Amino acid sequence: MSDSCNKRSLRNHTSEIRHLDASRAAQLVKLFARPAVVTHGGLAYDPDDPIADATKGCLTLEPAAAYETPCTAAIGCYQTHLYLHELLRLPLSVARELAQHRGHLYLDKLVKITDSVAAVLAEHRGGGLSLNNVRSLSVAAAKALGRHNGELSLNRLNGLPFEQALGLAQHTNELHLWGVRELSSKAAAALSHHQGNLTIDGLGRLSGVAASHLARHKGKLHLHSIGGLSDAVAEAFGHRKGLLCISQLKKLTPFQAQLLSCHRGALLLANLELDDDSAVWLGQHEGSLALRVRNNISLSRLQSLVQHTGPLQLDGLIGIDERQAQVFAAQPGWHGIQGLSGLFLNGITHVSPPVAAILATHRAGGLSLQGITLLTEDVARELVRHPILSLDGVSSITDEVASILATPSEATLTLKGLQSLSGSALAKLRKNPNIELPTRFYRDAERPACQTVATEPARPSNQELIGILQEIARRGEESLRT
Repeated sequence: MSDSCNKRSLRNHTSEIRHLDASRAAQLVKLFARPAVVTHGGLAYDPDDPIADATKGCLTLEPAAAYETPCTAAIGCYQTHLYLHELLRLPLSVARELAQHRGHLYLDKLVKITDSVAAVLAEHRGGGLSLNNVRSLSVAAAKALGRHNGELSLNRLNGLPFEQALGLAQHTNELHLWGVRELSSKAAAALSHHQGNLTIDGLGRLSGVAASHLARHKGKLHLHSIGGLSDAVAEAFGHRKGLLCISQLKKLTPFQAQLLSCHRGALLLANLELDDDSAVWLGQHEGSLALRVRNNISLSRLQSLVQHTGPLQLDGLIGIDERQAQVFAAQPGWHGIQGLSGLFLNGITHVSPPVAAILATHRAGGLSLQGITLLTEDVARELVRHPILSLDGVSSITDEVASILATPSEATLTLKGLQSLSGSALAKLRKNPNIELPTRFYRDAERPACQTVATEPARPSNQELIGILQEIARRGEESLRT
Protein backbone atom coordinates (compact mmCIF):
# COMPACT_ATOMS: atom_id res chain seq x y z
CA MET A 1 0.00 0.00 0.00
CA SER A 2 1.51 3.36 -1.07
CA ASP A 3 2.03 6.31 1.29
CA SER A 4 -0.18 8.47 -0.96
CA CYS A 5 -2.99 5.95 -0.55
CA ASN A 6 -2.47 5.98 3.23
CA LYS A 7 -2.76 9.78 3.33
CA ARG A 8 -5.94 9.82 1.26
CA SER A 9 -7.73 7.08 3.14
CA LEU A 10 -6.87 7.62 6.80
CA ARG A 11 -9.91 9.78 7.55
CA ASN A 12 -12.15 7.30 5.76
CA HIS A 13 -10.89 4.46 7.95
CA THR A 14 -11.66 6.25 11.23
CA SER A 15 -15.04 7.28 9.81
CA GLU A 16 -15.92 3.60 9.40
CA ILE A 17 -15.79 3.01 13.15
CA ARG A 18 -19.36 2.72 14.42
CA HIS A 19 -18.78 1.19 17.85
CA LEU A 20 -16.11 1.60 20.51
CA ASP A 21 -15.51 0.27 23.96
CA ALA A 22 -13.29 2.06 26.46
CA SER A 23 -10.14 0.05 25.68
CA ARG A 24 -10.34 0.65 21.93
CA ALA A 25 -11.14 4.33 22.49
CA ALA A 26 -7.97 4.60 24.58
CA GLN A 27 -6.07 2.80 21.80
CA LEU A 28 -7.34 5.35 19.25
CA VAL A 29 -6.29 8.29 21.40
CA LYS A 30 -2.80 6.83 21.73
CA LEU A 31 -2.57 6.18 17.97
CA PHE A 32 -3.43 9.79 17.19
CA ALA A 33 -1.16 11.34 19.82
CA ARG A 34 1.64 13.40 18.28
CA PRO A 35 3.85 15.13 20.87
CA ALA A 36 5.59 18.38 20.04
CA VAL A 37 9.15 17.36 20.83
CA VAL A 38 12.05 19.82 21.17
CA THR A 39 15.20 18.52 19.50
CA HIS A 40 18.39 20.47 18.80
CA GLY A 41 16.70 23.85 19.17
CA GLY A 42 13.69 23.04 16.98
CA LEU A 43 10.52 20.97 16.89
CA ALA A 44 10.67 17.48 15.47
CA TYR A 45 8.17 17.09 12.69
CA ASP A 46 7.62 14.27 10.23
CA PRO A 47 5.86 15.53 7.05
CA ASP A 48 5.47 11.92 5.87
CA ASP A 49 3.25 11.10 8.85
CA PRO A 50 -0.34 11.60 7.60
CA ILE A 51 -1.66 12.29 11.09
CA ALA A 52 0.91 14.99 11.85
CA ASP A 53 0.79 16.43 8.33
CA ALA A 54 -2.98 17.04 8.57
CA THR A 55 -2.41 19.39 11.52
CA LYS A 56 -0.57 21.90 9.26
CA GLY A 57 1.86 22.39 12.11
CA CYS A 58 -0.75 23.68 14.59
CA LEU A 59 0.20 23.05 18.22
CA THR A 60 -1.50 23.01 21.56
CA LEU A 61 0.41 23.39 24.80
CA GLU A 62 -2.18 21.34 26.66
CA PRO A 63 -0.38 18.55 28.53
CA ALA A 64 -1.15 14.91 27.86
CA ALA A 65 -0.21 12.09 30.22
CA ALA A 66 0.84 9.86 27.30
CA TYR A 67 3.75 12.21 26.58
CA GLU A 68 5.07 12.46 30.10
CA THR A 69 7.93 10.00 29.77
CA PRO A 70 11.54 10.55 30.83
CA CYS A 71 12.86 10.15 27.27
CA THR A 72 10.49 12.60 25.63
CA ALA A 73 11.04 16.37 25.82
CA ALA A 74 7.46 17.22 24.83
CA ILE A 75 6.22 20.78 25.31
CA GLY A 76 2.71 19.96 24.09
CA CYS A 77 1.25 18.21 21.08
CA TYR A 78 0.14 18.70 17.51
CA GLN A 79 -3.59 19.29 17.07
CA THR A 80 -4.43 16.05 15.32
CA HIS A 81 -7.85 15.34 13.83
CA LEU A 82 -9.81 12.33 15.06
CA TYR A 83 -12.82 11.82 12.79
CA LEU A 84 -15.44 9.47 14.26
CA HIS A 85 -18.30 10.53 12.00
CA GLU A 86 -20.14 7.19 12.24
CA LEU A 87 -19.87 6.46 15.95
CA LEU A 88 -23.44 5.54 16.94
CA ARG A 89 -23.28 5.71 20.73
CA LEU A 90 -21.08 7.38 23.31
CA PRO A 91 -21.11 5.59 26.68
CA LEU A 92 -19.60 7.48 29.57
CA SER A 93 -16.57 5.15 29.71
CA VAL A 94 -15.79 5.80 26.03
CA ALA A 95 -16.32 9.56 26.43
CA ARG A 96 -13.75 9.60 29.25
CA GLU A 97 -11.12 8.08 26.97
CA LEU A 98 -11.89 10.23 23.92
CA ALA A 99 -11.78 13.38 26.04
CA GLN A 100 -8.06 12.67 26.53
CA HIS A 101 -7.44 13.29 22.82
CA ARG A 102 -5.39 16.48 22.32
CA GLY A 103 -6.65 17.76 19.01
CA HIS A 104 -9.88 18.09 17.09
CA LEU A 105 -12.58 15.54 17.95
CA TYR A 106 -15.45 14.95 15.52
CA LEU A 107 -18.51 13.03 16.78
CA ASP A 108 -21.03 14.01 14.14
CA LYS A 109 -23.32 10.96 14.16
CA LEU A 110 -24.54 11.32 17.73
CA VAL A 111 -28.11 12.62 17.89
CA LYS A 112 -28.09 13.18 21.62
CA ILE A 113 -25.74 13.11 24.58
CA THR A 114 -26.41 12.68 28.29
CA ASP A 115 -25.61 15.32 30.87
CA SER A 116 -22.79 13.17 32.30
CA VAL A 117 -21.23 12.67 28.83
CA ALA A 118 -21.47 16.42 28.18
CA ALA A 119 -19.66 17.08 31.45
CA VAL A 120 -16.84 14.70 30.44
CA LEU A 121 -16.53 16.13 26.91
CA ALA A 122 -16.30 19.61 28.43
CA GLU A 123 -12.92 18.54 29.82
CA HIS A 124 -11.56 17.81 26.32
CA ARG A 125 -8.60 20.12 25.70
CA GLY A 126 -6.30 21.12 22.89
CA GLY A 127 -8.70 21.24 19.96
CA GLY A 128 -12.23 21.66 18.70
CA LEU A 129 -15.26 19.52 19.54
CA SER A 130 -17.81 18.80 16.84
CA LEU A 131 -21.27 17.45 17.74
CA ASN A 132 -23.00 18.41 14.53
CA ASN A 133 -25.90 15.96 14.73
CA VAL A 134 -27.08 16.72 18.26
CA ARG A 135 -30.60 18.15 17.93
CA SER A 136 -31.21 19.46 21.44
CA LEU A 137 -29.41 20.01 24.72
CA SER A 138 -30.59 19.97 28.29
CA VAL A 139 -29.79 23.02 30.40
CA ALA A 140 -27.13 21.01 32.27
CA ALA A 141 -25.50 19.79 29.03
CA ALA A 142 -25.43 23.32 27.62
CA LYS A 143 -23.78 24.63 30.79
CA ALA A 144 -21.22 21.83 30.66
CA LEU A 145 -20.33 22.34 26.99
CA GLY A 146 -20.07 26.07 27.67
CA ARG A 147 -16.96 25.20 29.70
CA HIS A 148 -15.21 23.54 26.74
CA ASN A 149 -12.12 25.62 25.92
CA GLY A 150 -11.83 24.86 22.19
CA GLU A 151 -13.94 25.47 19.11
CA LEU A 152 -17.45 24.08 19.63
CA SER A 153 -19.73 23.07 16.79
CA LEU A 154 -23.43 22.28 17.34
CA ASN A 155 -24.77 22.84 13.87
CA ARG A 156 -27.94 20.73 14.08
CA LEU A 157 -29.43 22.34 17.18
CA ASN A 158 -32.87 23.27 15.90
CA GLY A 159 -33.73 25.65 18.70
CA LEU A 160 -31.98 27.63 21.39
CA PRO A 161 -34.10 28.39 24.47
CA PHE A 162 -32.90 31.10 26.80
CA GLU A 163 -31.48 28.77 29.50
CA GLN A 164 -29.47 26.78 26.97
CA ALA A 165 -28.24 29.99 25.34
CA LEU A 166 -27.15 31.21 28.76
CA GLY A 167 -25.10 28.04 29.26
CA LEU A 168 -23.42 28.16 25.85
CA ALA A 169 -22.72 31.87 26.30
CA GLN A 170 -20.08 30.96 28.88
CA HIS A 171 -18.01 29.47 26.05
CA THR A 172 -14.89 31.49 25.18
CA ASN A 173 -13.88 30.13 21.77
CA GLU A 174 -15.52 29.76 18.35
CA LEU A 175 -19.16 28.68 18.64
CA HIS A 176 -21.04 27.37 15.60
CA LEU A 177 -24.85 27.19 15.72
CA TRP A 178 -25.68 26.91 12.04
CA GLY A 179 -29.02 25.15 12.49
CA VAL A 180 -30.68 27.75 14.72
CA ARG A 181 -33.32 29.42 12.54
CA GLU A 182 -35.08 31.57 15.13
CA LEU A 183 -33.58 33.51 17.99
CA SER A 184 -35.60 35.18 20.70
CA SER A 185 -34.51 38.50 22.09
CA LYS A 186 -33.78 36.80 25.46
CA ALA A 187 -31.57 34.18 23.82
CA ALA A 188 -29.81 36.90 21.81
CA ALA A 189 -29.21 38.84 25.03
CA ALA A 190 -27.61 35.74 26.55
CA LEU A 191 -25.38 35.14 23.51
CA SER A 192 -24.24 38.76 23.55
CA HIS A 193 -22.02 37.78 26.50
CA HIS A 194 -20.25 35.04 24.54
CA GLN A 195 -16.54 35.89 24.25
CA GLY A 196 -15.45 33.98 21.11
CA ASN A 197 -16.43 34.11 17.46
CA LEU A 198 -20.10 33.29 16.86
CA THR A 199 -21.71 31.82 13.75
CA ILE A 200 -25.49 31.44 13.45
CA ASP A 201 -25.66 30.43 9.83
CA GLY A 202 -29.32 29.45 9.45
CA LEU A 203 -30.84 32.58 10.95
CA GLY A 204 -32.87 34.16 8.15
CA ARG A 205 -34.69 36.84 10.15
CA LEU A 206 -33.89 38.89 13.19
CA SER A 207 -35.90 41.37 15.22
CA GLY A 208 -34.53 44.79 15.97
CA VAL A 209 -34.33 44.00 19.68
CA ALA A 210 -32.46 40.73 19.07
CA ALA A 211 -30.12 42.52 16.66
CA SER A 212 -29.37 45.20 19.24
CA HIS A 213 -28.30 42.47 21.67
CA LEU A 214 -26.14 40.61 19.13
CA ALA A 215 -24.55 43.90 18.08
CA ARG A 216 -22.92 44.02 21.52
CA HIS A 217 -21.24 40.65 21.00
CA LYS A 218 -17.47 41.11 21.36
CA GLY A 219 -16.21 38.44 18.95
CA LYS A 220 -16.60 38.03 15.21
CA LEU A 221 -20.29 37.71 14.32
CA HIS A 222 -21.35 35.64 11.30
CA LEU A 223 -25.02 35.75 10.25
CA HIS A 224 -24.71 34.29 6.78
CA SER A 225 -28.36 33.63 5.91
CA ILE A 226 -29.90 37.04 6.53
CA GLY A 227 -31.08 38.21 3.11
CA GLY A 228 -32.66 41.51 4.10
CA LEU A 229 -32.61 44.02 6.94
CA SER A 230 -35.33 46.06 8.55
CA ASP A 231 -34.48 49.64 9.42
CA ALA A 232 -34.34 48.65 13.08
CA VAL A 233 -31.83 45.85 12.42
CA ALA A 234 -29.71 48.11 10.19
CA GLU A 235 -29.65 50.72 12.95
CA ALA A 236 -28.69 48.12 15.55
CA PHE A 237 -25.84 46.78 13.42
CA GLY A 238 -24.76 50.36 12.70
CA HIS A 239 -23.90 50.64 16.39
CA ARG A 240 -21.76 47.52 16.34
CA LYS A 241 -17.99 47.58 16.77
CA GLY A 242 -16.41 44.38 15.52
CA LEU A 243 -16.52 42.00 12.56
CA LEU A 244 -19.97 41.53 11.05
CA CYS A 245 -20.52 39.10 8.20
CA ILE A 246 -23.91 39.21 6.46
CA SER A 247 -22.79 37.36 3.37
CA GLN A 248 -26.27 36.70 1.88
CA LEU A 249 -27.57 40.25 2.23
CA LYS A 250 -28.85 41.26 -1.22
CA LYS A 251 -30.24 44.78 -0.99
CA LEU A 252 -30.06 47.90 1.12
CA THR A 253 -32.26 50.95 0.88
CA PRO A 254 -30.36 54.26 0.92
CA PHE A 255 -31.50 54.82 4.51
CA GLN A 256 -30.36 51.35 5.59
CA ALA A 257 -27.01 51.86 3.87
CA GLN A 258 -26.62 55.12 5.77
CA LEU A 259 -27.42 53.40 9.07
CA LEU A 260 -25.07 50.47 8.37
CA SER A 261 -22.24 52.78 7.34
CA CYS A 262 -21.89 53.79 11.00
CA HIS A 263 -20.68 50.28 11.83
CA ARG A 264 -17.02 50.19 12.92
CA GLY A 265 -14.88 47.16 12.16
CA ALA A 266 -14.77 44.51 9.45
CA LEU A 267 -17.97 44.45 7.38
CA LEU A 268 -18.42 41.53 4.96
CA LEU A 269 -21.20 41.87 2.38
CA ALA A 270 -20.31 39.27 -0.24
CA ASN A 271 -23.60 39.33 -2.18
CA LEU A 272 -24.86 42.88 -1.85
CA GLU A 273 -26.26 44.30 -5.10
CA LEU A 274 -24.40 47.59 -5.08
CA ASP A 275 -26.04 50.78 -6.38
CA ASP A 276 -24.86 54.40 -6.39
CA ASP A 277 -26.40 55.25 -3.02
CA SER A 278 -25.04 52.22 -1.18
CA ALA A 279 -21.60 52.80 -2.74
CA VAL A 280 -21.57 56.38 -1.44
CA TRP A 281 -22.65 55.42 2.07
CA LEU A 282 -20.41 52.37 2.36
CA GLY A 283 -17.56 54.59 1.19
CA GLN A 284 -17.98 56.37 4.54
CA HIS A 285 -17.67 53.16 6.55
CA GLU A 286 -14.62 52.82 8.79
CA GLY A 287 -12.94 49.45 9.14
CA SER A 288 -12.21 46.74 6.59
CA LEU A 289 -14.91 46.28 3.95
CA ALA A 290 -15.49 43.26 1.69
CA LEU A 291 -17.91 43.34 -1.25
CA ARG A 292 -18.56 41.51 -4.50
CA VAL A 293 -18.93 43.87 -7.45
CA ARG A 294 -19.58 43.47 -11.14
CA ASN A 295 -16.57 43.37 -13.41
CA ASN A 296 -17.98 46.36 -15.30
CA ILE A 297 -18.53 48.48 -12.16
CA SER A 298 -18.62 52.17 -12.97
CA LEU A 299 -15.74 54.48 -12.13
CA SER A 300 -17.99 56.63 -9.96
CA ARG A 301 -18.91 53.67 -7.74
CA LEU A 302 -15.28 52.60 -7.49
CA GLN A 303 -14.31 56.14 -6.51
CA SER A 304 -16.98 56.15 -3.79
CA LEU A 305 -15.87 52.79 -2.36
CA VAL A 306 -12.18 53.63 -2.38
CA GLN A 307 -12.87 56.59 -0.06
CA HIS A 308 -13.73 54.00 2.59
CA THR A 309 -11.38 54.17 5.59
CA GLY A 310 -9.58 50.86 5.95
CA PRO A 311 -8.65 47.75 3.96
CA LEU A 312 -10.93 47.16 0.96
CA GLN A 313 -11.66 43.75 -0.58
CA LEU A 314 -13.51 43.71 -3.90
CA ASP A 315 -14.34 40.29 -5.34
CA GLY A 316 -15.84 39.86 -8.79
CA LEU A 317 -13.25 41.87 -10.69
CA ILE A 318 -11.43 39.74 -13.26
CA GLY A 319 -9.41 42.44 -15.02
CA ILE A 320 -9.06 46.21 -14.72
CA ASP A 321 -8.04 48.94 -17.13
CA GLU A 322 -5.73 51.90 -16.54
CA ARG A 323 -8.49 54.26 -15.41
CA GLN A 324 -9.69 51.81 -12.77
CA ALA A 325 -6.11 51.20 -11.68
CA GLN A 326 -5.67 54.94 -11.14
CA VAL A 327 -8.73 54.99 -8.89
CA PHE A 328 -7.31 52.14 -6.80
CA ALA A 329 -3.85 53.68 -6.66
CA ALA A 330 -5.37 56.82 -5.15
CA GLN A 331 -6.84 54.97 -2.15
CA PRO A 332 -6.31 57.22 0.89
CA GLY A 333 -4.48 55.95 3.95
CA TRP A 334 -6.29 55.30 7.21
CA HIS A 335 -6.81 58.82 8.61
CA GLY A 336 -4.06 59.98 6.27
CA ILE A 337 -1.49 57.44 7.48
CA GLN A 338 0.04 55.36 4.70
CA GLY A 339 0.38 51.61 5.13
CA LEU A 340 -2.66 50.96 7.36
CA SER A 341 -5.31 50.35 4.71
CA GLY A 342 -4.87 48.14 1.66
CA LEU A 343 -6.45 46.56 -1.38
CA PHE A 344 -7.49 42.93 -1.81
CA LEU A 345 -8.28 42.38 -5.49
CA ASN A 346 -7.96 38.62 -5.47
CA GLY A 347 -10.32 37.91 -8.36
CA ILE A 348 -8.13 39.68 -10.90
CA THR A 349 -6.45 37.03 -13.03
CA HIS A 350 -4.26 39.21 -15.20
CA VAL A 351 -2.92 42.77 -15.46
CA SER A 352 -1.10 44.48 -18.29
CA PRO A 353 2.31 46.10 -17.67
CA PRO A 354 0.79 49.64 -17.76
CA VAL A 355 -1.88 48.63 -15.20
CA ALA A 356 0.78 46.97 -13.05
CA ALA A 357 2.85 50.17 -13.16
CA ILE A 358 -0.07 52.24 -11.91
CA LEU A 359 -0.99 49.76 -9.15
CA ALA A 360 2.62 49.80 -7.97
CA THR A 361 2.19 53.47 -7.01
CA HIS A 362 -0.52 52.55 -4.48
CA ARG A 363 0.68 53.46 -0.97
CA ALA A 364 -2.35 53.18 1.33
CA GLY A 365 -1.27 49.72 2.48
CA GLY A 366 -0.83 46.20 1.16
CA LEU A 367 -1.81 45.11 -2.33
CA SER A 368 -3.07 41.54 -2.72
CA LEU A 369 -3.46 40.04 -6.20
CA GLN A 370 -3.88 36.37 -5.40
CA GLY A 371 -5.83 35.62 -8.57
CA ILE A 372 -2.73 36.06 -10.70
CA THR A 373 -1.20 32.65 -11.35
CA LEU A 374 1.23 33.48 -14.15
CA LEU A 375 3.75 36.28 -13.76
CA THR A 376 5.53 37.65 -16.82
CA GLU A 377 8.79 39.54 -16.66
CA ASP A 378 7.20 42.85 -17.73
CA VAL A 379 4.46 42.65 -15.08
CA ALA A 380 6.86 41.46 -12.37
CA ARG A 381 9.22 44.36 -13.10
CA GLU A 382 6.40 46.84 -12.41
CA LEU A 383 4.60 45.15 -9.50
CA VAL A 384 7.78 44.57 -7.50
CA ARG A 385 7.92 48.33 -6.89
CA HIS A 386 4.91 48.10 -4.56
CA PRO A 387 6.05 48.22 -0.91
CA ILE A 388 3.69 45.52 0.46
CA LEU A 389 2.74 43.01 -2.21
CA SER A 390 1.01 39.62 -2.05
CA LEU A 391 1.13 37.30 -5.06
CA ASP A 392 0.15 34.09 -3.27
CA GLY A 393 -1.67 32.70 -6.31
CA VAL A 394 1.51 32.40 -8.38
CA SER A 395 2.37 28.70 -8.51
CA SER A 396 5.56 28.77 -10.58
CA ILE A 397 8.07 31.33 -11.81
CA THR A 398 10.96 31.36 -14.23
CA ASP A 399 14.55 32.10 -13.27
CA GLU A 400 14.24 35.49 -14.96
CA VAL A 401 11.17 36.46 -12.93
CA ALA A 402 12.86 35.22 -9.75
CA SER A 403 15.80 37.55 -10.48
CA ILE A 404 13.42 40.51 -10.81
CA LEU A 405 11.49 39.68 -7.63
CA ALA A 406 14.66 39.07 -5.62
CA THR A 407 16.10 42.51 -6.35
CA PRO A 408 17.15 43.92 -2.94
CA SER A 409 14.70 46.51 -1.59
CA GLU A 410 12.79 47.44 1.55
CA ALA A 411 9.54 46.12 0.06
CA THR A 412 7.88 42.94 1.35
CA LEU A 413 6.54 40.24 -0.95
CA THR A 414 4.66 37.02 -0.24
CA LEU A 415 4.70 34.07 -2.64
CA LYS A 416 3.07 31.48 -0.39
CA GLY A 417 1.39 29.64 -3.27
CA LEU A 418 4.61 28.66 -5.05
CA GLN A 419 4.67 24.97 -5.92
CA SER A 420 7.57 24.56 -8.31
CA LEU A 421 10.68 26.49 -9.30
CA SER A 422 14.26 25.70 -10.17
CA GLY A 423 17.00 25.44 -7.59
CA SER A 424 18.67 28.57 -8.91
CA ALA A 425 15.36 30.53 -8.72
CA LEU A 426 14.83 29.35 -5.14
CA ALA A 427 18.36 30.38 -4.19
CA LYS A 428 17.76 33.87 -5.57
CA LEU A 429 14.49 34.31 -3.67
CA ARG A 430 15.98 33.03 -0.40
CA LYS A 431 18.65 35.70 -0.50
CA ASN A 432 15.99 38.41 -0.06
CA PRO A 433 14.78 38.24 3.58
CA ASN A 434 11.71 40.32 2.71
CA ILE A 435 10.25 37.57 0.51
CA GLU A 436 8.01 35.01 2.21
CA LEU A 437 7.91 31.56 0.62
CA PRO A 438 6.00 28.38 1.53
CA THR A 439 7.41 26.70 4.64
CA ARG A 440 8.54 23.62 2.75
CA PHE A 441 11.09 25.70 0.82
CA TYR A 442 12.82 26.59 4.08
CA ARG A 443 12.49 23.26 5.86
CA ASP A 444 15.51 21.43 4.44
CA ALA A 445 17.75 24.50 4.54
CA GLU A 446 16.98 25.49 8.13
CA ARG A 447 16.59 22.14 9.89
CA PRO A 448 19.88 20.89 11.39
CA ALA A 449 21.10 17.67 9.83
CA CYS A 450 21.06 15.96 13.23
CA GLN A 451 17.43 16.86 13.93
CA THR A 452 15.32 13.73 13.91
CA VAL A 453 12.18 12.42 15.53
CA ALA A 454 14.12 9.82 17.49
CA THR A 455 12.88 11.11 20.86
CA GLU A 456 9.23 10.63 19.93
CA PRO A 457 7.41 7.59 21.34
CA ALA A 458 7.51 4.69 18.90
CA ARG A 459 4.53 4.58 16.56
CA PRO A 460 3.34 2.14 13.90
CA SER A 461 4.01 2.69 10.21
CA ASN A 462 1.25 4.19 8.11
CA GLN A 463 0.31 0.79 6.72
CA GLU A 464 0.27 -0.74 10.21
CA LEU A 465 -1.84 2.20 11.43
CA ILE A 466 -4.50 1.56 8.80
CA GLY A 467 -4.49 -2.13 9.70
CA ILE A 468 -5.13 -1.27 13.36
CA LEU A 469 -7.99 1.08 12.43
CA GLN A 470 -9.56 -1.60 10.23
CA GLU A 471 -9.35 -4.06 13.10
CA ILE A 472 -10.98 -1.57 15.52
CA ALA A 473 -13.81 -1.01 13.01
CA ARG A 474 -14.24 -4.77 12.48
CA ARG A 475 -14.40 -5.49 16.22
CA GLY A 476 -16.95 -2.72 16.57
CA GLU A 477 -19.18 -4.28 13.92
CA GLU A 478 -18.98 -7.61 15.74
CA SER A 479 -20.07 -5.94 18.97
CA LEU A 480 -23.03 -4.29 17.22
CA ARG A 481 -24.24 -7.70 15.97
CA THR A 482 -24.12 -9.33 19.39
